[in-house]
Amino acid sequence: MRVHLYLFIFMIHFSTGCIVSDVQQTIIITGYTGGSVVLPCSCADPQSTVTTFTWEFQWGNHWIQVFQDEKYNGRRVLFNEHSPTNLSLLISDLRMNDQAYYKCLTKPNSIITYVDLNVKGCDLVEHGKVFELTVYSGESVVLPCFCTELLAKPEQMQWNYVIENNYKVIYPNEQRENYKNRVKLLNPNTPGDLSLHISALRTEDRGEYQCLVSPQKVVGFRLTVLQPEDVFILGVFFSVLLLALLVFILWRCRGGRNNKKETSDGEELKREQDNQDDVMYSSVVHVKTASRAAHTHSDPSELTEYASVHVKC
Repeated sequence: MRVHLYLFIFMIHFSTGCIVSDVQQTIIITGYTGGSVVLPCSCADPQSTVTTFTWEFQWGNHWIQVFQDEKYNGRRVLFNEHSPTNLSLLISDLRMNDQAYYKCLTKPNSIITYVDLNVKGCDLVEHGKVFELTVYSGESVVLPCFCTELLAKPEQMQWNYVIENNYKVIYPNEQRENYKNRVKLLNPNTPGDLSLHISALRTEDRGEYQCLVSPQKVVGFRLTVLQPEDVFILGVFFSVLLLALLVFILWRCRGGRNNKKETSDGEELKREQDNQDDVMYSSVVHVKTASRAAHTHSDPSELTEYASVHVKC
């Protein structure tokens, strides 16, 4: 009798169905384009059973079943199919249009778990700008390009080589003849690092490049590739320019010293002429004074005194 009672209680327990945890609670989940995300939903009682359940997402004013929508084909699966009470949904290769409200609905209890899924995409750092780079033939170069979210993989991405307003895709079409086996992503393990590595540079590699994730999100580069003889010519040019500058500075310094010397010589010559004029003037005054004294028959002592006064002046 007791055994039958236990069996009856056990059957009642399993017939209650699944009561979803986090009842009427909205869970906020953040994912990144190209990545995966788990939308949680599970029965509160691990011993309960699930008769039917659905995952739906909101599109406008309508709710659409996830497992019946083609955009999720090959991208959605139950997180743990081996656990009948774990109803969590795994969505892979996330896209921007996956962002929506989701709900996990179980029957017959009609208990709902709501999930608000936010998806972050790739916005380029420094988008819209053009950078100048100068390298030498035979070397390698990295053209840096990053998403603002390093965990976000762009839904589309390409590197273009621009020549005469014509765009040639060199990545991911890395097998193009001129770039075969010479271009690759610098860090393919980081989804948001789109930097391009070009090896064995040639002079014909010079030109404009674009990192593009959409027509509105572009980063540009102007690449200059120099030959070794170009480097030598530039070195000679700058050496000659420096030598000419030094000669000009020395010429200016020597000219300044000559001007200073001429000025000093002129000043000394002027002083000597002034001294000679003073001497001549003093002599003339002395002679005139002596003549005056002779005509006036003055005392010789007075003549001497008068002359000496004029000589001092």
